[in-house]
Amino acid sequence: MSLFRKPVRNFRKKKIIDNDSEEEKDEAQMEDVDTGDSRDSFDIPNSANKNLEKKKTKKHKSSVLSFEDDHDEDVEIFKIKKSSYSKKIAKQLKKEKQVEETHKVKDSSELTDGLKKPVIPVVKKEDSDEEAERKIRQLREEFRTLNGDEAAALDEESDEDDILKKMMKRGEIPDANMIHAIRKQRQMARELGDYIPIDDTVKAEKNASRLVRDDDNDKSDDEEGRIDFTINIHAIERQKMKDDFLAAEHGSDEEGSEHEREWEEQQIRKGVSIQQGLVSTDVGGIAYGMTAPEQIGMYSNGYTEMMSGSVCQPKFQPFIPLNTTNSDIKDITMEAIIKRLKDRLSSMDEVHRSHEQERESLVINIADTEKSIDNCNNSCKSLEDRFRFFQEMRGYVRDLVECLNEKVPTINQLETRMHNILQGRATKLISRRQQDVRDQCQDYMTNKAQVVMESSEDQARQRRVAEREARRARRRRARESKNIVGHHDGLSSDDEENQSEITKFNLERDDISRLKEDLFEDVMEDFKELDAVRERFSQWKLEYGETYKEAYIGLCLPKLVNPFVRLQLLDWNPLEENCADFEEKRWFECLLFYGFKEGEPIDKEDDDVKLLPSIVEKILIPKLSKLAELVWDPLSTAQTSRLVNLVQKLQRDCPSINRESKNTQVLLKTLVSRMKKTLDDDIFMPLYPKQVLENRNSGPSVFFHRQSWICIKLLGNILSWHGILATKVLQGLGLDGILNRYIILGLHSTPFNTETLQKCQAIVSTFPKQWFCDLEGDKTLPQLENLCRFMMYAASILDKASNTPRDSERKEYRDQIKQISKMLVNIHAMDHALDLSNKYSFKIS
Repeated sequence: MSLFRKPVRNFRKKKIIDNDSEEEKDEAQMEDVDTGDSRDSFDIPNSANKNLEKKKTKKHKSSVLSFEDDHDEDVEIFKIKKSSYSKKIAKQLKKEKQVEETHKVKDSSELTDGLKKPVIPVVKKEDSDEEAERKIRQLREEFRTLNGDEAAALDEESDEDDILKKMMKRGEIPDANMIHAIRKQRQMARELGDYIPIDDTVKAEKNASRLVRDDDNDKSDDEEGRIDFTINIHAIERQKMKDDFLAAEHGSDEEGSEHEREWEEQQIRKGVSIQQGLVSTDVGGIAYGMTAPEQIGMYSNGYTEMMSGSVCQPKFQPFIPLNTTNSDIKDITMEAIIKRLKDRLSSMDEVHRSHEQERESLVINIADTEKSIDNCNNSCKSLEDRFRFFQEMRGYVRDLVECLNEKVPTINQLETRMHNILQGRATKLISRRQQDVRDQCQDYMTNKAQVVMESSEDQARQRRVAEREARRARRRRARESKNIVGHHDGLSSDDEENQSEITKFNLERDDISRLKEDLFEDVMEDFKELDAVRERFSQWKLEYGETYKEAYIGLCLPKLVNPFVRLQLLDWNPLEENCADFEEKRWFECLLFYGFKEGEPIDKEDDDVKLLPSIVEKILIPKLSKLAELVWDPLSTAQTSRLVNLVQKLQRDCPSINRESKNTQVLLKTLVSRMKKTLDDDIFMPLYPKQVLENRNSGPSVFFHRQSWICIKLLGNILSWHGILATKVLQGLGLDGILNRYIILGLHSTPFNTETLQKCQAIVSTFPKQWFCDLEGDKTLPQLENLCRFMMYAASILDKASNTPRDSERKEYRDQIKQISKMLVNIHAMDHALDLSNKYSFKIS
C-alpha cells in the first residue's frame, strides 16, 4: 500500500446541459410513445448510435481513475454507476399517471354512454412498464452508463415528450401556458442535479478494490488540494436569461395579453374543426345541435384538467369522441329551427330599434348643440354688455354706499339740531301760558293775603301782564278785521312771539338750510342728487328686470334713498301754517313714477309699487312722531287740526299706514301720551262763589270763563282724533279726563244763563255721532249721565224763570228748554228728552 500515491482529490461538479434539442432527440429515440402501432423492438438510427458512442467515449475518458500518470492498456478501469433511485421515482410517477388516465377514461365513457354509441377504446402500450424498463436498461448498457441526474432527466423528458405526442395525435394543440409549464419542469429537473446518497461511504468501505473513490463523503482528513464548493455562475446566469426570455415570450395567466388569448382560442377552434372532419356523420349531427361553447368544452377537456393539476406533475385526459344515434336527430325539427331563427330575428330587431332610437336622439342632441353654439355666439355681444353694466353698477353702488355712510352722520346732526330749535320754541310758549295762568290765579284770589311783593318779582309780573294784554288786543283786532263772530275768550291759542324771538329762530333755521345745501357740494353729480340715483336703478330695471327682482332692489330702495328724503324733509314742519305738503317735495315727484313707463300696465306684485308707501312709513311717520312729542301743542286747535288732517290723509292714501305697522303704533302712542301730559300740566279750572261770577266783567269771572272755554276747546281737540285713535281711549281722555273732571264742575259753580247754554251746545257738538249710532235703548253713554242731569237741572231753572208776566220772556225760556231737549236727543238721552217733552208739553223734533 505504500507504493500507491495518494492522488489529488477532484470533486466532480454538477453539469448543467443547455442543449435541449439534443436531449429531446436522444430521448425521443429511446422512448416508446407510439400507441397506435404494435412494435416489439426499437429501431435506433445510426446517427443516434454515433452520438451515443461519442458520448460514451467521452464518458470513459472522464471516469478513468489512475494512480500514475501513464497506465498500460491492460490496466483495469472501474466504472462508477450512479444510484437508480431517481429512475424508481420516475417509474412510480408513470404508474400513478396511468392509473389516473384509466379513471378519466372510465369517467368519460360514462358520460358518452347516453349517446348509445360504442366508445372508441383507449390505445394502450403493448409493452408493460417492466418490459419497457428492461429495454431501456439494455440500451443504456449497450451505449453508455448514465448517472443519476441524466437518468432522471431522461425519464422526465421522455414523459413530457410522451404527453406532447399523445396530445398531438388526439388533435389537441397545447397552449402557451402548457408549453411554458413543461419547460419549467425541465429546468427544475436540471437544477436538481445528481442525487448522492448519504450512506455512500459505507459502500466505498466494503469495496475491496485498491482504488479510493473520490466522493464528497470521504472521511480522509489529509486534503492536499483545495475543495471547490463554488457553482457554475456563468451557466446559472445563462439559464436565467433563457427563463426570462421564455417568460417574456409566453407569459403567465396573469400576464397574458388579450391578443394572445384570442390567438389561442382561434388555434383551439382550428383543432376542433380538424377533429370534426375525422368524426363520423352521427357525431357531426350531434355537434350541429350543440352550441359553440359546448363543442369547445368537449375538445378542450384535456387543457382544463391539466391546468387544474400540479405544475410539476401535469395530468392529461385522452380525447374521447362523442357519438349519438339517429333518434336524437329526430328531435331537431324544422319548426324548432324556425322558432329559433324567429327569436333571433326578433332580438336583432329590438337591438336595431334601440340603435335607431339612439341615433335619432343623437341627431337631435347634435342639432340642439349646434343651435346652442349659435345662440352663444350671437349672445356674446349682449353678454359682454351685460357684464360691463353689472361691473359698473357694482362699482356705482359701492361708491354710493360709501358716500352715504360719510354723509348720514351729518344729516343726523342737522335733523337733531332742527328738532331742538322747534322744541325750544314750543317749550317757551307752553311755559309762558302756564305762567300766565299762575299769575291770573294769584291776582283773582278772593281771600288773597296782603303781602308786600319784592320789587324785582313785581316788575317781572307786571311786564308779563302787559305783554299778555298786548297779545290779546292784537288777536282781537285781527278777529275784527276778519269779521269773526261768536268768539269766546279762551278759544284762541296764545302762541304769538315777539320779533326778536322770531328773528333768532329764523337765523338758526337758515343756517341749517345752508348746511343742508352744502352737504353734497363735494360729491360728483352721479351721487349728489336723487334724480341721478333713480336713473341708474331705473335703467337696471328696464334693461335687466329679472336680475333686478332677484336682487330685491325694490326692498332695498327705501333705505337707499332714506338720506336724500330726510335731507329734503329737514325743515318740513306740518304744524306750521304755511308749511308745504310733503307731496310737493322734489323727492316725492322724483319717485312717484319710478320704474314705470307710460302706457304699460302696473303690476301690483311689483315691489316698486310699494316704494312711496314704504318711504312714508319708514321716514315720514317717525318724523311725525318726533314732532308730536316735541313740538305739538294739544291746546292749539290749528296745530291739532293740521296734524289730524295729515294723519288721516296718510291713513287713507298709504296702505302701509295701519294698526299693524310698528311706526304707526309708535305715532299713536306718542299722541296719547302728549294729550295726557297736557291734561296734567295745562288744565286748570278755578272755583269762585256764584256772587263773584255774577258780574261778568269782573276779573275772576273773566278768568273763570276763559278757563272753561279752554277746557271745552281741549275736549274738542282730543275728540277730533276720532277714527284715528280707539274710541275707548278717546272716551277715557275726553269724557273722563276733561268733561266730568273739569267742565261739569265748572258748569255747576256758575249761574245758568245764555252763555252756559252755549257751553252745553259746544260740548255736545264735540261728540262724534258714531258713538250713539249703535246704542240700544233710550239711555246714552254712562260717561254722559252727569251732563244729562245738569241739562235737566238747567231746564228746571228755565221753567222757574219762565213764570214772568212778559210773553217774550216766557217764549224765550221755552225755546231754551226745547234746545236742551234737542241736545239730549243728539246724545241719545231719549229718556230725559221724553221727560222734558211730557213735562212741558212739546214734541220732540
